Amino acid sequence: MVRWGGRAPQYSSFRTKKEAQDWATSIEDAINKDEYLPSSEARRRTVTEMLERYRRVELPKKRDQKNTERYINYWIERIGRIKLSQVSRPLIIEVRDEMLADKAPATVNRYLATLRHAFRLATTDWGWVNNNPLRRVILTEPRGRVRHLSDEEIKALLAAGRESVHPHLYAMILIALTTGARRGEIVGLRWRDVDLTSRRAVLHETKNNDRRTLPLVPQVVAELKKIQKVRRIDSDLIFENPNNGKRTYQRVEDSWCEARAKAKLEDFRFHNLPLS
Repeated sequence: MVRWGGRAPQYSSFRTKKEAQDWATSIEDAINKDEYLPSSEARRRTVTEMLERYRRVELPKKRDQKNTERYINYWIERIGRIKLSQVSRPLIIEVRDEMLADKAPATVNRYLATLRHAFRLATTDWGWVNNNPLRRVILTEPRGRVRHLSDEEIKALLAAGRESVHPHLYAMILIALTTGARRGEIVGLRWRDVDLTSRRAVLHETKNNDRRTLPLVPQVVAELKKIQKVRRIDSDLIFENPNNGKRTYQRVEDSWCEARAKAKLEDFRFHNLPLS
């Protein structure tokens, strides 16, 4: 532990006493160089100000602007009023652990990556802060165990999907089960990317930014034909929001959670759906 000037103590753990001594010495050297003293900008500016600048400067450069926008908005709502000088590693870890209660580790990592990048720019390019509080906040993405559904669980989930208030949840679950496509990829499908005659769909927006072709089983083709009959003329999205013709994420999440609960599936997320 290192404590100075009435500020919160700095903690870390090490395997050997020598490593701990070296770390303490490096912290003390940094203090002597004023690297740990908050700048006037850090004391004056808030996290919201930093993230709004990040939005203006960096968002147009992002390939996945929709998700980046969501990450920015989350941090603004969660810690936006806090001064940059008051953002600490323990605070970020506390928020991280809260997020892990209902989000997958990979998803939490993306939220953290956006905030870490914003702080890095505030440190290296804008001169608002002296060091990045997220520099040593690491969240690994463990392999974990693979959760497979039994035949009975699959039947229960499909039945719950059919009974869902969401008009397309059953089709989405069926596509995920039979193709291995992720939820974001499915929600982003457009009619121009689907050939019902040859029974295939082309994914342009994938996790690895590689175009991929999906074979469609007859059951999926039948469901898509039903949707096609009542599609909105002003939207090319297959699974659009019926109110405005745009993509819908939250309605899918809410309906999915309800269907999962109805099927009595525990420890199971949408991205676990592929059968193989």
